[in-house]
Amino acid sequence: MSEGFLHFQGHRTWYRISGDLHSGKVPLLLLHGGPGMGGAAFEPLEALAHSRAVIRYDQLGCGRSDRPGDPSLWQIPTFTRELDAIRSELGLERVHLLGWSWGGMLALEYLLGQPKGIVSLTLASSLCSTAFWAEETRRLRMELPEPVQATMRRFEESFQPTAKRRQRDRPGPSAESLRRQARLMAIGTRLMSGAGAQRLAAWASRLPFLRAAAYQVASIAFLHQHVCRLPQPPDALFQSLAGFNPELYEVMWGPSEFFPTGSLADWNVEERLGEIDLPTLITSGRFDEATPAQMEQLRDGIPGSRWVCFEQSAHCAHIEEPERYLAVLEGFLDASEGAPVELAPGDDLGLRPAQQRSSG
Repeated sequence: MSEGFLHFQGHRTWYRISGDLHSGKVPLLLLHGGPGMGGAAFEPLEALAHSRAVIRYDQLGCGRSDRPGDPSLWQIPTFTRELDAIRSELGLERVHLLGWSWGGMLALEYLLGQPKGIVSLTLASSLCSTAFWAEETRRLRMELPEPVQATMRRFEESFQPTAKRRQRDRPGPSAESLRRQARLMAIGTRLMSGAGAQRLAAWASRLPFLRAAAYQVASIAFLHQHVCRLPQPPDALFQSLAGFNPELYEVMWGPSEFFPTGSLADWNVEERLGEIDLPTLITSGRFDEATPAQMEQLRDGIPGSRWVCFEQSAHCAHIEEPERYLAVLEGFLDASEGAPVELAPGDDLGLRPAQQRSSG
């Protein structure tokens, strides 16, 4: 395992390589979610380093990477250029791409630019249309208790985006700082998940100056249902959240998953999915905010793609069902390289077309 920083547009991007880049198998490059969340949640996928190199990096502005103060950087071309820089710096002439959530959006944008050397694509709980994502997550939100929904509506109905001003550039936090923040965040999340905290948030949302804070507390109820359903999520997930850059997220997406108001609000590449001409695996969880209807949209649009639904998972299938996820992913990567895949009796590892699933 090795890690370091590369210089990109006058700033530093942190990366880590697990495994041997010269193992003979094509490396796997991981694009994390957000936008603005660190990549530590990919830690379970580094188990694949027993046979191939696994590379993860924190995109500029989050995780351990530098925090530029220029909000004009927060746009898709910045991150596609950064991806090119990572490949060039590490000599990744041939590579598998895995994009999780926003990382899948980034992967699609990158591939539509027709780069060379991409062997396969994995879209993990991702999307091809922001509007449809918002429609589906709002449908899921309607299943939450009415006081939680009311808290969210009060904030959204009064929300006014503000222009982001340039601030001073800052270095990214250290690994130890992220670990400390992650521990505090885990404690805080448990405290704010209780019924008492949710009732307090509902009351606080009636006061305009407390609505933003109440909104964040209320959103935790949605996260427990549709992002990660584990009673005790692993530290790696909290480290990703500790590296989160809320300003980057708001500029590109908005205040929350179901309320896109940023530059990605009108993003839609559904009509261009047919241009993706390489082996593609789509993964999601049964309880995912990336709903079955959205996965069908991806699968139907990308020729020859395969979709695997993890029945015990939400948005973090690689964390919630790591053994199964690793088996499916490794089988797909090997098959994409033309290697034989050993299957247990009755197990296709999702390499055959997934069954049709409704959006319910």
